[in-house]
Amino acid sequence: MSTALAQQQQLKTPTSGRIGTMTSDQQQVLTQFWRMLLDLFADSAPAIQSTKNSKNFLSRKKTTDATANDSSSSDKYNEFRELASALELYSLSELRQAWWRLNSFDDPDSIMLRFLRARKWDVNKALAMLVSTLKWSLQSDIESIISDGESGLQQYFEEKRMKGFDLQLTSGKSFLHGFDKEGRPICYINVRYHKKDDQSLEILQKFTLWTMETSRLMVIPPVETACLVFNMDGFSLSNVDYQYINFMIKCFEAYYPESLGVCLVHRAPWVFSVVWKVISPLIDPVVAAKIKFTNDSKELLEYISSDTLIASLGGNNKWEYKYVPPKPNENARMADTKTKENKLKIRRDLESKFEESTRKWLADPSPTNIKERQELKKKLREAQIQLDPYIRARTLYHRIGVIKDDGGCDWKVLE
Repeated sequence: MSTALAQQQQLKTPTSGRIGTMTSDQQQVLTQFWRMLLDLFADSAPAIQSTKNSKNFLSRKKTTDATANDSSSSDKYNEFRELASALELYSLSELRQAWWRLNSFDDPDSIMLRFLRARKWDVNKALAMLVSTLKWSLQSDIESIISDGESGLQQYFEEKRMKGFDLQLTSGKSFLHGFDKEGRPICYINVRYHKKDDQSLEILQKFTLWTMETSRLMVIPPVETACLVFNMDGFSLSNVDYQYINFMIKCFEAYYPESLGVCLVHRAPWVFSVVWKVISPLIDPVVAAKIKFTNDSKELLEYISSDTLIASLGGNNKWEYKYVPPKPNENARMADTKTKENKLKIRRDLESKFEESTRKWLADPSPTNIKERQELKKKLREAQIQLDPYIRARTLYHRIGVIKDDGGCDWKVLE
């Protein structure tokens, strides 16, 4: 086996590639990825923000990295093309801001590693994937989905005379509840309640993104992923929505990489095999390996404890989903623009300090520089916790006391 191939095999070791479990080769690729990203952001100084400079950066990367053109040959989501488009449409400072929004509560190294693992440690593919994700987040206006919340999204669709958003919240077709045995937040999806014509694809997309962004508040480090439970009781072909299925697949493969821990498809009837034959070839093998079929509560209990699993699926947890609508003035802090700006400045200053600290670490990975980065990671998370009530509308899970203002998540309050 050649040295290059041996190194590639080592990089793909499934049990490594996370903070605290990286091999030396993986650590080296992570530092290379950081250099590339910071080189990109460095060009965002006011004097050189033009799209021309962005195009030159892209051209420089493609000509100096021998694997870039080869990488694009398996580019399922056209991420190299999306990279070029992102650099045409947005200034590098806008992409940098989107990058830091992507991090929010997360460890920046953890986010970088997700993209590297998703693209098999090919740093060029990882960069293309990351920048294309930033473009998508800007175009999808994730920031507004977070700040508008349930009331704002309902008003948005009412103004567009589009019905069905309230149904996503009240029907119980999808909700979050508890942690599985690995500490991952659980999202239950009752497929029988979904009918394609009850709402537009845009409503489904925005509700899904609201749910995913809300669930991110429940992912407490060192946990990085979530658990999905598709309850297939009562499923029929009338519940099939291929457009929405494709959107969900793309979310987990391209926009929220390495965020799915396990997907439990529970009690799928024989007719679902017809649907599975259509969608299974569309799913990346790494994601497909996380999909498990369960037939009874005993099999579900291998993943979820009996005290956590809801009673309707055979567990001992008596909690039942009921939507609690927004309360008057629950988002009063969002109107306090002065405090918001002060807290934003604290966070932005820390982001800049972390980038500078990372440059020092890249030049000299000494214990002192490593410690400095670690301390800044803690400060970044704390600053985001303090900022969050001023930029995010409170959610159902804040109202029922599960998501705490201190950044914690406690389902025991519902017992």
